[in-house]
Amino acid sequence: MIAIDTDVLAIHHVFHKDPRYKATQKFLAEIRGVTKGITIFNLLELCGIISTAGQAAESDRVFHQYFKPQDVMILFPDFTAGHEQTFWSGLTTECLARIQRGMRLGDAVILWTLESKHIDTFVTWNTRHFRDKTDIRVINPPDCAP
Repeated sequence: MIAIDTDVLAIHHVFHKDPRYKATQKFLAEIRGVTKGITIFNLLELCGIISTAGQAAESDRVFHQYFKPQDVMILFPDFTAGHEQTFWSGLTTECLARIQRGMRLGDAVILWTLESKHIDTFVTWNTRHFRDKTDIRVINPPDCAP
C-alpha cells in the first residue's frame, strides 16, 4: 500500500497556487480508486494547516470526509498499553528510535505509523526528510506509478 504525506494533501486542499499543484492533482487522479493510506498524524497536521488558513469549518469537514468509506485508510500506529505509564513509555520509545535516525517529532510519529503498518511506498514532496531513514520506498508524486 502507498501512503501520502501531509504536504501532498495540503497542496491538494489549500495551496492551489503552489507550483507543484498540477503535478499533485495529476498524481491523485492517477491513483483514484487505488487504496491508499494517510496516518492520523498527517490528517491532524492537514487540519491544522487548513485551520491556520482561517478555515476552521473546512478543517472539520475535511477531517470527517477522510473517515467516510472511500479508497483512503486512516492509519494508526500499532502498540498496546495497559495503563498511562505504559502508553507514554511505548510512545516515547517508538518516537525516540526514529528521532535518533535524524528526524523531527512530527516526521518520527508518521514514520513509526508507516513502519508499524508495513507500508511499502510513501509519497511526499519532502523526500529528504525520510529517505535513508527507513526501508520504505520514499518518492515524490511524479515518480509514483500506481
